[in-house]
Amino acid sequence: MEVNYIKNDKGVYQTIDVLINEKPSIIFNYLSTTEGIQQWFPQLYVEERSEHGNLYFHIEDDEDLRMEILQFDEPYTFEFSWDIGTVKFQLSEQQGQTLLTLKEYLPYEFPHITLDFSGWQYQMHSLKNLIEQGEILAQSDFDFETNQQEIAQKLRL
Repeated sequence: MEVNYIKNDKGVYQTIDVLINEKPSIIFNYLSTTEGIQQWFPQLYVEERSEHGNLYFHIEDDEDLRMEILQFDEPYTFEFSWDIGTVKFQLSEQQGQTLLTLKEYLPYEFPHITLDFSGWQYQMHSLKNLIEQGEILAQSDFDFETNQQEIAQKLRL
């Protein structure tokens, strides 16, 4: 897994590239269907699986954050709003594997940039593990605290 960051005057970008031993169409279903996404990110669910459809983040009891699907090009691109930022998944075939690229943008006003970036890094590890080995990565196997400190240092946040 390769992770890169870019900063500008408005916010920060995180790009995560991960090679997965599976076809893009299978991976796309893990990203864009409720049945698929809840296997590795159980707080999310999809309503109307199309451009201008919605994805929801279940926060607590009766509270769900609605996120608009901005781009839906099956099985290659899935982009949605993420609070005040955006998350975009792109898939491409590479010699029998699929390169899954996550591109996330968060403006500086977003209150927990390092936590969010670290969370997506964990989720990408977990998704790869689920697809290739049949189970998600345990949260206890990912050092969130150290990871967030490294992100903060690299971004000088």
